[in-house]
Parts: sequence; C-alpha cells; structure tokens
Amino acid sequence: MEKIKVNMLNDVFFKALLCDDRHKELTLNFLNSILNRTGEQAFCDLEFLDKELDPIIDAGKVSILDIRAKMNDNTQVNIEVQIAKPKDMKKRAVFYWAKLYSYQISEGEDYSLLNDVISINLLNFRLFTNHDRCHTACHITDDFDKKTVIKDFEMHFIELPKFKLGDIKRLRKSEKWIALFSNKCTDEELEEIAMSEPAIKKALEYQAYFMHDAKLRHKYELQEKAIRDYNSSMLAVKEESLQQGIQIGVKQGIQQGIQIGEKESMKKMAIKMLTRGDSIEEIADMTELSIAEIEQLKNSQQ
Repeated sequence: MEKIKVNMLNDVFFKALLCDDRHKELTLNFLNSILNRTGEQAFCDLEFLDKELDPIIDAGKVSILDIRAKMNDNTQVNIEVQIAKPKDMKKRAVFYWAKLYSYQISEGEDYSLLNDVISINLLNFRLFTNHDRCHTACHITDDFDKKTVIKDFEMHFIELPKFKLGDIKRLRKSEKWIALFSNKCTDEELEEIAMSEPAIKKALEYQAYFMHDAKLRHKYELQEKAIRDYNSSMLAVKEESLQQGIQIGVKQGIQQGIQIGEKESMKKMAIKMLTRGDSIEEIADMTELSIAEIEQLKNSQQ
C-alpha cells in the first residue's frame, strides 16, 4: 500500500484509531502508557460508552466527549483532543471532568457509587507558561506531605508543541505515544519507534488501512478542510486586529502628542503669569495645571 502522511490529531482519524472495539488493545496501551500503569495497576479491558452527556439545560447545549470509556475496575476515562486553544481551557477541562463524575449517579443515589474519573487532554497548543514539560499530571493532594487525599480526581494535560524527540532509544512508552501524536516525527523516526513498540507499529499500519478506505478518507479530508478554514479565518482575524491596533496606536500617538504640546503651552503660560505676579490659584484656574506643578515651576525660576 502507498504510504500517506496522516494528521494524527484529525478528529475523524483519532476516534477511528482509539475508539473502536476492533482494536481497543491500542486504546488500552495508550492509556496504560500515558498513566504509567503497569502490573496489577494496568487496565486490562474497557468498554466504550456513549460520548453524549446530559444536556446543559440553561445553555441549551449538550456535552459531547471525544472518547469516553469505562475500565475493568469501573474507572471512567475521557480522552479529549484540542486543536485550537479555547477560552479558559483549564476550567473547561475541570467542568467536563465534573460532568463525567456527577453523571455516574442519579438523584438520591449513594455517593459511594461514584468511581474514579481520569481526564486526558491532548493539546496542540501551549497551556502552561511556567514550565517546559509536555506532560502535566494533576491530582488532589495534601499541601503538607503531597500525598493523594482524594484518588477520584486525575487529570492530564499533554502539550504537544512542547514535545522534543531526543534519543529514540531512551523514550518511555508514554513519550512514544506523544511522539506519534505530535506530528513532528519523520517516517524514519516513527519506524524506529515502532520497532520497539508493537502498539505504535499497529497504529502506523492502521493509517494505511484508514487512508485507503474511501468513506473514512472522505470524512478525514472534510475535517482537514474544516481545520484549514478555521486556521485561515483565525489568521485573518489576527491580521485585522493587528491593523486595527496599528491604526489605534497611530491615533493614540497623535492624541498623546497633542496632549504633550498642550501641556507645554500651559507651562509656558504659567511661567509668564508667575513673572507678572499672578497668584498660584489664578494660574491653576487658567492653565488647569496642579498647584504642585505650578509651585515646581515657580521654584525652578528662582
């Protein structure tokens, strides 16, 4: 089969790869790698769930998740891909986590029925400016000893633009998956990664199958067009905003120059009035300079 470069973050491809019962072992491998779960802690099975949560009545909207699954120990997992940076991304992530957490029980049911919820956010932009780590893991911990006090909450942010490949032979399993989704690796680099990780090799093989399926490829290309159109419109908005900013800056500069000129004229008038013996109060009334400014001018003339 002809090898075709695929945008791994394309919504259609991403969901076809990691939200399909036919190869859910890839999803399990991805999750266990990102969450660093091994041995008895590793997830061994999952069930894909309905991605639509109950409506947000006030806004008339429905919360729809990218990938939602229940693991073999009843842990709920949500995987989200964000291409463009939305407003208040951190709060948005917490909101979706809270929706998934609260959705588990109905009114009147016991809180003991609530299971752990893990949220994984794959971001194609920088979110945290205070560090250069591409993977940020969040838990509820005690401020004193940093131990987890409520294990129900777990959230991960993976900032793909921060990823740096480095030595392929030393990559951890999580970094191999991040490398795959970063769209930064050459075919040769991906092949080298795939040689050491069978799940990555299978994901790369699925690319070829996906792109040679006419229906899937059509949906993929429509999504790619939507991404290009969005990026183009965002660029146009930025350029328009820049031009408006320049125009506003020029106007503000002119206005500021006028104000400075007027100020200097008032100071010269104040000096003349001081020379002829006018009182500070009269000068302030005529020039709109402050008493302090006039006294400063008076002292400078002595």
